[in-house]
Amino acid sequence: MRLGITKQRILEHLRLRKASAAELAEELGLSKVAVYRHLADLEREGRVRTSTRPATRRGRPLRLYEAIDEPTAYARMCRDLIDQIEELYGPGAGVRVLRARYRKELETWKQSFRSLSPEDRATRLAQWLTERGYRARSRREGPDIVLEQLRCPELALAIDFRPLCEVEMEFFSDLLGVPLRRECAMSEGDACCRYRIELDEESTEPFTERESRSSPPGR
Repeated sequence: MRLGITKQRILEHLRLRKASAAELAEELGLSKVAVYRHLADLEREGRVRTSTRPATRRGRPLRLYEAIDEPTAYARMCRDLIDQIEELYGPGAGVRVLRARYRKELETWKQSFRSLSPEDRATRLAQWLTERGYRARSRREGPDIVLEQLRCPELALAIDFRPLCEVEMEFFSDLLGVPLRRECAMSEGDACCRYRIELDEESTEPFTERESRSSPPGR
């Protein structure tokens, strides 16, 4: 069933953290009646579940909602394909296929990243990810750059097949031209995937400057 825009916005919020109906109404600018109606539909469809938080003062416990990212038919098909590939070609073959897929993307995108600074590369990568449904953003944090993904369209598959996250991080590192350190991951129950880029003098240069400096004389 195709979800309406309001239900999609509610699920986006609930993927980041649990929330009550009142909190959702305030954050989304909706009436509590409308939020309760949408939540009832989503709960009936198996897209959200509820839990309770004990009341801090006198009163009833607070009812909280959270999104359920159950494997879709597509995610189950992808996992079945990976299992079949490894059954036919041996352990690790599924990861090799994923790396080949990302290498193809890398060839397409790396050229447009060559003349950019690390900060601009991270901004471009966040835009690229957002266009693909990841809701990503990048920002400066002291001397470092932080890249965050607030949504993961492949979350159900990533939970079931953890090497997917490792291959994805390798791709980000190759595209940005700097090593990354993962600080949290949605596949491990965190609210987002966060990567830290710790810059040194060399990594602040665009690819083109670094390559020309490292090329042999007369080339």
